[in-house]
Amino acid sequence: MEVQSKNPLVGSHAVSGKWIEVNGQQAFVLEKGEGVPIVCLHGVPASSFLYRKIIPGLAEKGYRGIAPDLLGMGLSAKPKDADYSWTGLGKWCGQLLDELGLKEYHLVIHDIGGPIGCELIANAPERVLSVTILNSPIANLAVFKKPFPMFFFEQPFVGEVFLQTTVPFLFRFLMHLRGVYNRQIFGLTEAKAYLYFLKREDYGASFLKIMRSFEATADKEKLYLDALRALDVPIQIIWGIHDKGLTLAKYGNPLQRALRLDKIYEVEGSHFIQEDCAKAISGQILALIAEPK
Repeated sequence: MEVQSKNPLVGSHAVSGKWIEVNGQQAFVLEKGEGVPIVCLHGVPASSFLYRKIIPGLAEKGYRGIAPDLLGMGLSAKPKDADYSWTGLGKWCGQLLDELGLKEYHLVIHDIGGPIGCELIANAPERVLSVTILNSPIANLAVFKKPFPMFFFEQPFVGEVFLQTTVPFLFRFLMHLRGVYNRQIFGLTEAKAYLYFLKREDYGASFLKIMRSFEATADKEKLYLDALRALDVPIQIIWGIHDKGLTLAKYGNPLQRALRLDKIYEVEGSHFIQEDCAKAISGQILALIAEPK
């Protein structure tokens, strides 16, 4: 698939992965290394690009780091008639992992990659070797509300206007405001890359469909928590303490209590802690995997 961008980050990212076919649609997978797979799922408005600092560190330690672009996002296909609900994206991810030949894998989930990953767990718990949860809406789903500025995108017309008027300068400002704690590591080049992956091919139409297909209900919360509690594998939570949208108090601590975990690993990051704290996250993922069963 041709990638039309002069941004060096876009080009280097594209050549770091591969395209596979999933249910008749092209899917992009950032992949590096060999060994036991570690599957990393992104949320919105991101793509596998979010894990570009994580995957190499996992590969260096002898693992197969894998981060797919969700259907409708990044360099994956963006069909108009797809099921972009968490249920639909969870099924699609299961098909993608089948195409990759993964029988077992460690799972890392972030943002709405959390609910989508929990769909994977509920559908095939026997394949999951461990779970690392990063700033994700799983607990308190019944009262979940999209944080600023994401709530704009669920509104008809308003979402389209807001998306199309979001230029790199504005996107960088919003990421500094709510997404990335260390402003020095996220500049215009990074902002342009994020926007390219977000708007590529369909001007963000699939992203808006995803934003309008959230299944934030009490029933889904029960399904996800039950699926996680039923696992007999290591589980951990890593949380960026400066996240103003998915706060530790409202979403992290309740999840810790629901899963009866001893602690949350708090890091000095905002929502996109893969940008702020890549080394710490990689180290903690590897530490969890190394825990004796």
